[in-house]
Amino acid sequence: MMVLIIDLGRLHPLLVHLPIGMLILTFFIEIYERRKNKEANSDMVRFALGIAAISSVAAVGSGWLLGENGGYDQVLLFRHRWMAVALTAGICILYYIKRNPRSWNRKFYIPFFILVLFLLSFTGHMGGSMTHGEDYLFKDAQTKEVIITDVSKAVVFTDIVQPILDNKCASCHNSNKVKGGLIITSKGHLLAGGDSGSILEAKEDEIPRLIRNIKLPLEHEDHMPPKGKTPLTADEISLLEWWINNKNCFDCVVETLDKPEEINTILLSLEEDTSPRALIAKTVDPISTPWLTDININGTIATRVAENNPLIIINLSGHTNLTKEHFKKLKKQADNIIELNLSKSNFNDTLSSYLSQFKNITKLQLHNTTITDNTLKQLARLKHLESLNLYGTHVTNAGIEKLHNHPSLKTLYTWETKISEEALENFERRNPKINIVRIDRKIFAATSLDPPTIIGSDEFFKDSLEVRLDYIFKDADFFYTLDGTTPDTISLKYTKPIIVTNSVQIKAITHKKGWKPSDIASKSFKKYNLDYSDVQLLKEPNDKYKGIGSNTLIDKQRGTLNILDGKWLGYEGSHVTAIINLNKESLVSKISVGSYSSPAQWIFYPRGFKVWSSLDGKSYSLLQNIKTPEEEPNSEAKLKFFDIDIIPTKANFIKVEVLSQLKNPTWHTDPGGNSWLFLDEIVLN
Repeated sequence: MMVLIIDLGRLHPLLVHLPIGMLILTFFIEIYERRKNKEANSDMVRFALGIAAISSVAAVGSGWLLGENGGYDQVLLFRHRWMAVALTAGICILYYIKRNPRSWNRKFYIPFFILVLFLLSFTGHMGGSMTHGEDYLFKDAQTKEVIITDVSKAVVFTDIVQPILDNKCASCHNSNKVKGGLIITSKGHLLAGGDSGSILEAKEDEIPRLIRNIKLPLEHEDHMPPKGKTPLTADEISLLEWWINNKNCFDCVVETLDKPEEINTILLSLEEDTSPRALIAKTVDPISTPWLTDININGTIATRVAENNPLIIINLSGHTNLTKEHFKKLKKQADNIIELNLSKSNFNDTLSSYLSQFKNITKLQLHNTTITDNTLKQLARLKHLESLNLYGTHVTNAGIEKLHNHPSLKTLYTWETKISEEALENFERRNPKINIVRIDRKIFAATSLDPPTIIGSDEFFKDSLEVRLDYIFKDADFFYTLDGTTPDTISLKYTKPIIVTNSVQIKAITHKKGWKPSDIASKSFKKYNLDYSDVQLLKEPNDKYKGIGSNTLIDKQRGTLNILDGKWLGYEGSHVTAIINLNKESLVSKISVGSYSSPAQWIFYPRGFKVWSSLDGKSYSLLQNIKTPEEEPNSEAKLKFFDIDIIPTKANFIKVEVLSQLKNPTWHTDPGGNSWLFLDEIVLN
C-alpha cells in the first residue's frame, strides 16, 4: 500500500499543470467573447471548467500524498495544501455558476474568476518555493556568480565546490525541501549530513556517500541528482572527489593543496578573463572577413588580436597621407578596434574628431605626431582607454588637465612633450592610479662605438658551429669571452671565426683607438643532443603572445627583443608548466630554458625552476627545485638561457615548471602589478 501511495504522490507534478492551463485558457475565452459583446460559448466553457475542477481535485489528492513523504518545510507545506484546497473549491464554484447561471451570479462571475486566478498564482508560487526555495523567482538577480580570475587564490569550498552543489543539488536539498533530511546550502548543514548520516565521511574501504550516489547508474533510486535533473559533469565530479580527498577543507585555498595534473588542468579552466578587452570581446560581433581583406589590400594595417577573437589592432604608424577617408573606412568595424597606432603619421588636431568613433579603444599611440591640447578633448569620450602615448607631441600643461579623473587611464607616456615636470608631479598626485612613464635621457646617451654583431648560422647546433663577429668599421678590434664574463681589451681578440663545440654565451665589445669601448654584445648558442617533437602546456599563454603554441618551446628558434615577433610565449601573473615527451627512453642531465627580461615592459626573468621525470607520463619524480635571485633595478631588455643541472636520469617524459615573478617588485614603477613571464625555448641534453 505504501508503494502505491508513493507512486500516486509522484503524479502530482504531472497533474498539477492541467487545471492551471485549463483555467487560464477559459478566462481568456471569456474575456475575448465579452469584448465582442456576446457571451462565451457555454458548452465549451463549462467543459473546460469541468476538466479544471476534476484535475484540480486529482492534483490536490496527489500533492497531499506527496507531502506525506516528508522533506518539505512544514509551514510552507501547510499553507500550500490549504490554499490548493481553497483554489479547488473556487474552480468548482466557477463551474457551478457557469452551469447554473442566474441573474444575480452573472455579475459575480468575472470578479470571482479574477479572484480565483490570484489564488492560483499564490498557490503556484507557494509550491515553487517549496521545491526550489523561497527566492527562486529572483534567484538570478540576487545570486552573484562566482568569477575566478586567479584560481590559485580561490577558496576551494566557497569558490569551487559550493557553486557545484548550488547548481546541481540545492533544488532538492534546501531549507524548504529537505530530501533525505539533507541540506547542502551551508557548511554546517553539509557536516550534519542527512537521515543516513554523513555524506562526506566514509567507512573503511568505502567511498563517501556524496560521491557514491553521484556515480551510481542513472536508473538507480539513489542516484544524485535524480533522473530528469541536470547531472554533474565529469570535471565537477573530479573536483568534488579532490576536495573530499583533501579532508573536505572548508577554508583551504587552491595553491595550498596538492593537485594532480588532471585536477590542475580542470582548475585552470575555471579561470575567467575579466580584463576590459575580454569584456569588450563579449559585446561585439565577429569581424567581417571581407572588410578585413579590403582594408589590408594595400598592406596590412588591421590584424586580429587572436584567432577567432573579434577584436582587432589598427597600425597606421608612419602613414603620412592620412585623410578622413581612412577613418571612414574603419568606422564599420570601429567597435572591434581596441588598439590604434597613429605614431609618426600626419595625424593632427583636424583628424582627431574621428577618434570618438573608436569607443572601445584601450591603447592609443600618438607619439611623434603634431597633435596639440585640442586632440586631448576627444579622449574624454574613450571610456576604456588604458594606455596613451604622447611622446614627442606638442601637448602642454593645459592639455594634460583634460585627462584629469579619466575613468580607465592607467599608463601615460609624456617624454619630450611641452608638459613641465611640476605639472606632471601635480597631475600625478591628483591621479594616483595613472602611471606616468618618464624615460631617463641617460638611457639614450650616445656611445662612442656600437657593439659588434655576433653572427652564427643558427643558435642551436648538434656538433659544432662557426660564429663570426662583424662591424661597420673594418679597422675596429673585437674582444670576446666564451664563459659569460665581461670582456675587456685583455680578453680573447677576434682574428678569425670562432668554432664552438659546446653551449656558450659569447660576449663581445668593439674597440678602436681614441674611442670609448662599446657596450657589450651578447648571444647564446645552445648545443643539444636530444630530439623531441611533442610538448604540452598545462596553461595556455596570453592570446597576444602565443607564438606557435606549445611548439614555440621546441622549434629551435630564439625570440628577439621584439616581443611581437611571434617567437615568444607570454604569461601574465602566472607560472608555466610544460611536459616534454621524449618519444623514447633517454638519459637527461641538463635542461636549459630561454627567457626574456624587460622591466620597463613589466617582463622579468624566472624566479625559479622545478624539474620532474617520468617513465609512464603519469607518475613523476622531482629531480630539481631551485630558486633564482630577484632582479636588481634596471630598465634594459635582455635575453638569457637558464641552465638547470640534474642527476643524469633516464626518462620518457620531462616536466618543467618555470616560476614567475608574479608581481612587480617594490622598485618597479608599478609595484605589485601583475608581471609577465616570457619563454621561447626549452633545450634538453
